[in-house]
Amino acid sequence: MTKNLLIVESAKKARTIKGMLGAGYSVQATSGHILEMPADDLHVNLQDFTPTLQLIRGKGKKLDELKKAAAAAETVYLATDLDREGEAIAQHVAERLGRSAAGKIQRITFSAITQADLRAALAAPRPINRGLVEAQTARRVIDRLVGYMVSPVLWAGLSGRKRLSAGRVQSPALWLVVSREREIAAFVPEEWWSIEAELSKTGDPARQKFWASLFKIKGEKPALKTEADAQQVLADLRGADWRVQRVEKGTRLRKPYPPFTTDSLQQAASSQLGFNPRLTMKLAQELYEGVTLGEGKAVGLITYIRTDSVAVAPEAQEAARAVIAQYFGEAYLPAQPPIYQTRDKTAQEAHEAIRPVDPQRTPKGIEPYLTAQQHALYRLIWRRFIASQMKPALYDTITVDIETLISRRPTVYLFRATGSTLRFAGFLKVYGVDADAEEARPAARPVAANGQAEGIENEQMPDLAQGDPLVLHQLRPQQHFTQPPARYTEAQLIGALKKLGLGRPSTYATIVETLKDRKYVGLEKKRLFPTPLGMQVCELLEQHVQLAVDVGFTAAMEENLDRIARGAANRLAIMQEFYAPFKTVVDRALVAAAATSQPAAKTAETARPKRGGARRSKSGQPAALPESDKAGQPCPQCGQGSLVVKKGKYGPFLGCSRYAEGCTFTENLGGGARGGRRKYRPRKK
Repeated sequence: MTKNLLIVESAKKARTIKGMLGAGYSVQATSGHILEMPADDLHVNLQDFTPTLQLIRGKGKKLDELKKAAAAAETVYLATDLDREGEAIAQHVAERLGRSAAGKIQRITFSAITQADLRAALAAPRPINRGLVEAQTARRVIDRLVGYMVSPVLWAGLSGRKRLSAGRVQSPALWLVVSREREIAAFVPEEWWSIEAELSKTGDPARQKFWASLFKIKGEKPALKTEADAQQVLADLRGADWRVQRVEKGTRLRKPYPPFTTDSLQQAASSQLGFNPRLTMKLAQELYEGVTLGEGKAVGLITYIRTDSVAVAPEAQEAARAVIAQYFGEAYLPAQPPIYQTRDKTAQEAHEAIRPVDPQRTPKGIEPYLTAQQHALYRLIWRRFIASQMKPALYDTITVDIETLISRRPTVYLFRATGSTLRFAGFLKVYGVDADAEEARPAARPVAANGQAEGIENEQMPDLAQGDPLVLHQLRPQQHFTQPPARYTEAQLIGALKKLGLGRPSTYATIVETLKDRKYVGLEKKRLFPTPLGMQVCELLEQHVQLAVDVGFTAAMEENLDRIARGAANRLAIMQEFYAPFKTVVDRALVAAAATSQPAAKTAETARPKRGGARRSKSGQPAALPESDKAGQPCPQCGQGSLVVKKGKYGPFLGCSRYAEGCTFTENLGGGARGGRRKYRPRKK
């Protein structure tokens, strides 16, 4: 009899763990969820809001293997992921193992795949967290209700399009993209002018020049709207004397950033490495689950990748401090390890930030064992974490106000120059300015909210004192126009969702992918724009089901799910509070949308191909592919691709986006053109 059975989600994770535990442990994987809500109907009991769950096609053999292994084990450890989805999988496995595991089951979690973390988890088992399971159930049911109840409003309002869908977070995310596009379209550029002066200190043998910008006119911020305004200033300044009015010297601390959370990792990987969120999460999953290094065993390199927390374990801080002392010196160590507070009130502080498991595994040291993309992401995570445990950077600063004396009259025009010199690099020694693209230093010419320059930042300034006379070398007027807000990048949209409290780390990337898969948004120069179809969908929802795109409503529901997870709210009560008013709104919307039905927009992104296109129904219209609330979700087989609805010989099915890379997962959706429901066999590699 095997003494212990450890059940995890991923087969790759299972292989990594097998090399860390002794012969007394058997490790098996569920390969994701084992139960699902069928896609052919609502499948929600509207009295108690429980979902109908069935065994995922193809998981029967897997479950039999788990039952057999559980029957032969003395203890069964459910070691699925430490988020709500992982907790629900643990609950479903426990229910399906049945008598073979009666009295044997224990729940454990760990944030890093190391021998020490595994041993610590095995020493502290706990019951399955019912709050997390209830929250996951509520989320799944609400997503199904929103998707299945609101999508028909789109079908009624936009005739000829049966693949349209709405979603609890998907629709507010679309609204954000559409709203940004409306802001851009409505933006009217305003002209404004700046004036800069190139100066040097009178009598300075080095004639070190510096730049200052017009800062005040008669004590007020300048408002030069036209070229004529700028030319008037230039005319006034002809023959003026220039003199230092005030010099203020000081220092500025620049603190390091906290270690990565899911969304901040995706944003940094986008801006610094050019990775989209899907690729970032794929690579991060590989680093988390394990990479084979020189010793021939798979090793988990980073901690759990779906987290909103910036908390760091004390032992990890000590490990980082040892690396800092070794490679950079004691001068870079703060007296006490920095403590970072998670701003997101919904984050689970029991989770850690994303960090390297062992900081001694430097990016350079393990580079030979990683792909180029894996190495780039690991290096980013390693540098960010090490930097987070270092001293702040210290700058010497100088601000110089310069008065202009015109025929000895009181100063009308005041110019300002600033300088900043790095005295101590601190965390920038490892997380440097050049790589710090997502939160760069102030631009050379900072601009105030009113569009006017605040003062030019010079890399070097001469030694100046109050009353020093200055030499003017040139005056430079420059025309500017206010700029519209930029479109979101994929990572920036995820950051906006996080800031607004929409979605959670496990769903950020799939939300954006779903919008792209539905052809509601497109990408242009790596920025998201709404397609004509996406605009129509958003406008229809705004008109008839405003709740579906209401950011505040969706964020409040997300908070309710968190309250359920914490045990502070009852799932049934939350569901009842949500459903009654929501159904009333949707019922009215169906009638109103049908009365104002219009053809759906067809664009290059949405039109079906004329040849080899969809089968047609008896009416001659293209046969609609069924909706699936799992479209866009991670593939349950490989965990890296996302699920997409496809057409097949025997009807529509769900397949993995990584089919070309070897993933064979498929799942029949029924509703094929021949009217039958045939089993869709996995493809052979």
